[in-house]
Amino acid sequence: MLRVHRIPFSTNVERVALAAAHKGLEVDWVDHPADDRSQVRAVSGQDLVPVAEIDGEVVVDSTVIVDRLEALHPEPSLYPADPASRAAAEAFVAWFDVVWKAAPNRLADLVDAGDADGEEGEELSALLQTRLGVFEHRLRGGDFLFGDALTVADVAAFPFIKYALLHDPDDTETFHRVLMEHMVLGEEHARVRAWIGRMDALPRA
Repeated sequence: MLRVHRIPFSTNVERVALAAAHKGLEVDWVDHPADDRSQVRAVSGQDLVPVAEIDGEVVVDSTVIVDRLEALHPEPSLYPADPASRAAAEAFVAWFDVVWKAAPNRLADLVDAGDADGEEGEELSALLQTRLGVFEHRLRGGDFLFGDALTVADVAAFPFIKYALLHDPDDTETFHRVLMEHMVLGEEHARVRAWIGRMDALPRA
């Protein structure tokens, strides 16, 4: 059994929803309000979602959950078959989680503190915009970030990069507003725009 605890509009929860749907897995979703994580904490000892209960084991962190689903349900795979390409996809996810996400997280902190218009905020905004080029470059090789097949890299990045094009008006999360306002797709981002549409059309569990 796969049970996953979530809150509305969570980018990391969407990673799990995409991965589970790709593998044809059904998810028993447990919904929690964003402003009350007490039950999430009761299950996992911490406040962050997603939290997965997989055959009685509690697993936290979206990347760890996706990797656990890959190990338990290896087909269809979310990793390239070629070892070098697999290593590159793993490195991309690590870069995204550690390096890419640092800028919008810090910018969201500045927004909440009313200090986003200073030099640091301007530098972080420019960095977010510049890094759209990384995705445009990767998409030169196919419909997805590592060729013509969906991989863990697409699952990891899409829920965040989508805010350059998509936004639910009911979503008022500061972090998501930062993504929407500081990533602007231009003519030079045609592949990114098409990829967002392609990814958004995929099913979620």
